[in-house]
Amino acid sequence: MLYWVVFAVIIYFCYLNISPYVQVVGILTPNGVPVLGFLQRLPLLGWLFGLFSLGFNVFVGTLLWLVLQSIQIFPIVLRRDRVFMRAVISEADSHSKYAIRDSDDPTLRMLKRWYNTFPTLTVSRARFAALCAYAVDFVICLVAFPPVAGDKFLFTLMAGQLNRINWGNVVSLLLTIYVVELGVRLLFWLSQVRFYLRLTKQEA
Repeated sequence: MLYWVVFAVIIYFCYLNISPYVQVVGILTPNGVPVLGFLQRLPLLGWLFGLFSLGFNVFVGTLLWLVLQSIQIFPIVLRRDRVFMRAVISEADSHSKYAIRDSDDPTLRMLKRWYNTFPTLTVSRARFAALCAYAVDFVICLVAFPPVAGDKFLFTLMAGQLNRINWGNVVSLLLTIYVVELGVRLLFWLSQVRFYLRLTKQEA
């Protein structure tokens, strides 16, 4: 029961978290998209593009949110997949490695490093992509939830004028960035607890 309650809460926060992305898309396209304006004048199909233009910000904002969230959650999903992790560990343990020498050609050294890290490349690249996604996420949320009115956030921090910070926006910013990840981690943990409880009952 708790698992599904947490799942429902995550869905609710997902719905709330899309709004900053829709807002930022609206800021980036204040006058709409010129291509859509042209397509709306086409005979027969123009009305379809007209409907799409009405929900353009919502569609693009939702798509952007889905892409960023998927990239952020992907390393967590990989680490929770026992079959995948077992395969990576086994491959890394049995993987032959080349010694990198100072006399090697720079291109050869690069290829050796690439080959030596190949078994763990998927996980490391997923983590790097997640960090990049978090950086983009932070910038978007900073625009949607500015901690300080105007462009004086860094100045306010350096001056120590904490009373000028909008703490409500800070909380909204942090929730938008991290709440889905924390919820997914909690779901995995609850699923693991449920699995071991069932295993214990079977062995009893």
